[in-house]
Amino acid sequence: MDQKLKGTLPGKPNFTTPPLINKQKPRCPPMIDIKSADELVPYLDAVAKRPYNHGLHAGWDLKPGERVLLRVDNWHDPMVIEACKRILEKYGTKYEVKHVDKGPIVKWKGHNEVEYYLARTKELAEWMDEWEEIEKENKYDKLLWGYGGPVLRANRVKIQRMPFITPELTASPAHTIPYEIIEAIDQWTWDKIRKAKRIRITDPEGTDISYTNHDEYYDENREFFHPDLVSKFWGGNEEFGKTYLPGHVLGRPWMYLPKEDATGVIAGTSNHIGPVPWIQMKVDGGIITEINEGGEYGDKLRKLKAETDHLQYPGSPNKGLFRWWEASIGTNPHIHRPRRGFLQGWLNCLYERMRSGVIHLGFGTIISSAVEREAAKMGLPVGHWHVHLYFPTMTCEMVGGGTETVIQDGHLLALDDPEIRKLASKFGDPDLLLSESWIPAVPGLNMGEITGSIMQKTLKTGYLPN
Repeated sequence: MDQKLKGTLPGKPNFTTPPLINKQKPRCPPMIDIKSADELVPYLDAVAKRPYNHGLHAGWDLKPGERVLLRVDNWHDPMVIEACKRILEKYGTKYEVKHVDKGPIVKWKGHNEVEYYLARTKELAEWMDEWEEIEKENKYDKLLWGYGGPVLRANRVKIQRMPFITPELTASPAHTIPYEIIEAIDQWTWDKIRKAKRIRITDPEGTDISYTNHDEYYDENREFFHPDLVSKFWGGNEEFGKTYLPGHVLGRPWMYLPKEDATGVIAGTSNHIGPVPWIQMKVDGGIITEINEGGEYGDKLRKLKAETDHLQYPGSPNKGLFRWWEASIGTNPHIHRPRRGFLQGWLNCLYERMRSGVIHLGFGTIISSAVEREAAKMGLPVGHWHVHLYFPTMTCEMVGGGTETVIQDGHLLALDDPEIRKLASKFGDPDLLLSESWIPAVPGLNMGEITGSIMQKTLKTGYLPN
């Protein structure tokens, strides 16, 4: 290991041999050359038939005569918009398309996440206000709107995901895998988490964090989160806040107790927007107390932390914006990072967080929660930021005794569960249905170092050239 940084924190990991080179070999699905909207229709047809869910699995559950609003912007590929319209027509819906001009397509760098999520949080609050007005107007039954984040689950108007940005992201087995399979994967993962009394997450890029999954988070059966906490943190959206998010299972609850004890280190080289230089953060009692390295991303976070450490946020046991609250687990084995147009517009690292076994760690204010919206109304800076873990290991000390592993080196063990494999066999080859389509290539971890033009091409396209 390198020389230690401040305090007792370890330095940047430095392996003599890539530790995962024989365990998690890089792979990605073939690039399908889509030439027309008709070729996208079968993928969207599968989405149209999926049952509605309040999470990140696109499931439109279209019905004849439904009044549907499809919201798109100029960052969506026109071919995808046309394919969506054809599906809405096929299912006999009464639909409208709302076109929004987001301005020129942005070319991202990873450090842009800091400004983006300060602004994005405000935008999400405006969306939720707009959804409430749409609810009152009784003009639509369903909204196809947005890439991710919370929805108003309990309302009459159903809000579903619109993650179909380009033909590449649409023509994916992630959207055709039977819903029964990904629902079973979600449930398996959630059952492990809610029955764990203590959880540890490690990752070869340097993360090592442990925390107690307190009884007080849950109701008496550990089936749902405690109603008092749900009311406090998700008031007005209790149905959403009382349980896990499909496709985005909560490795730790989206709420705080006075006795938060998460301790350790968060480290990595990517966030929702893109790659960043290696960053390391010390966590003590759930609070981020140190931010080391990270290049421009680290500089911006350190500045924001200094500006907000003295502020008291609603719902927070301590002062400061930089509180760790998220360890969310992806559950769909066929999600992959966008390649064509990577780091432009919506084509960033946000989508990849849904791939099974990938964990994203979030810190700041709890996205679209009642306490975040309250903080925004008070004029406090609100937003949250991320570190992605591609090869995490998550182990749990269980309430009834014993230890169970949920993720091993980035592989979600639900995919190996005999009951889930038996279920998958009803639809096809379980080896195919339950194998990750995409395993990222990370120099020094599951492959050797790369330099020069190869590195530049990898960063540009999101995959290694042959």
